[in-house]
Amino acid sequence: MQISKSDFHRYLSEYTEDELFYKKIYLLKKEHPETFSEYLRSLDQDYIRSRRLFVPELRQEPWFPYMGENDLFENIPENIIISKHYRYTPEFTHKHDFFEILCVYEGTVSNQIQGIHHTLHSGDICIIPPNTQHSLGIFDDSLAFNIIVRSSTFQSTFFQSLAADSALAKFFSHVLYQKTEGNFLIFHTGDDPRIRSTLEELYMEYMLHARYRAAFLNAQLMMLWAELLRYHENDIESILTSTSGSSTIPEILNYLSQNYRTATLHDTAAHFGYSTSHFSTLIKEGTGRTFLTIIKELKLSQANRALRETTLSISSICELTGYENPEHFMRLFKKTYGVTPGEYRRKHQGK
Repeated sequence: MQISKSDFHRYLSEYTEDELFYKKIYLLKKEHPETFSEYLRSLDQDYIRSRRLFVPELRQEPWFPYMGENDLFENIPENIIISKHYRYTPEFTHKHDFFEILCVYEGTVSNQIQGIHHTLHSGDICIIPPNTQHSLGIFDDSLAFNIIVRSSTFQSTFFQSLAADSALAKFFSHVLYQKTEGNFLIFHTGDDPRIRSTLEELYMEYMLHARYRAAFLNAQLMMLWAELLRYHENDIESILTSTSGSSTIPEILNYLSQNYRTATLHDTAAHFGYSTSHFSTLIKEGTGRTFLTIIKELKLSQANRALRETTLSISSICELTGYENPEHFMRLFKKTYGVTPGEYRRKHQGK
């Protein structure tokens, strides 16, 4: 199916047959509870089974499905599935072993993650990692759609948009892959037309079924990550930033990426308006690493790049990365990587 951008909103707004079914049930239960049981008995059970509709009142026991990646992507050559979230669908708690990206196109959406309620607004993009229990409800004319991504594809597209050894990449890895209860990541993009346009193009490419669709989808998903990180890396909410009472972890990590040579715990805490002890706890809870570990990783990462890509002397690299003592740098480097800086350079520049 091919639609233009000018028709996209209309396409998403039109009610499908299943949405109309769910809406009727929702309104009857809400407005005419006295006749709702009678209405349920009148429903065509074969119709419900054939369309795989979910009517919780007709089930004999609670339903908490687990969705497997292999089952969902069976006979699907691509690594991405995009679908509109049907309005008025009854909320049901579930989890799966793939990544789900919920995109709120218009209005508000009720989202439960590990039993914790979140209200998402237009422009919010919520990333739900594997094995996270969640549910979703839309009970008005709000519009949202889901992008389902294989775990391997998510990792290859998302983390290729970052320097693999950057502080921000490590933060995202901590949020999305650690066994922290209630994992999620929300980019609050508001009414950013760039993000909205990229989402529309991604959805329309998926619907087109044209040649090389899989390659286009992967490339457009990577573009979405790049735009989110370029324009909204400080508009991020996660379980870690929420529970620590701060949404500035990405901003702090970006600051450290630029000032790692001279940054101290005391000065960085003061820069962001925290006491040293509270800031130290905030960093540990938000990233899983201490302030000193982050600084060490940033310095050694830059040293690695200089060893691979330049002919600078060891003393010059020490100055470049903020190490005052070359002997200390060489001991630390060998302890971390098992080789001396010179051996590392010969190995990587000889490729």
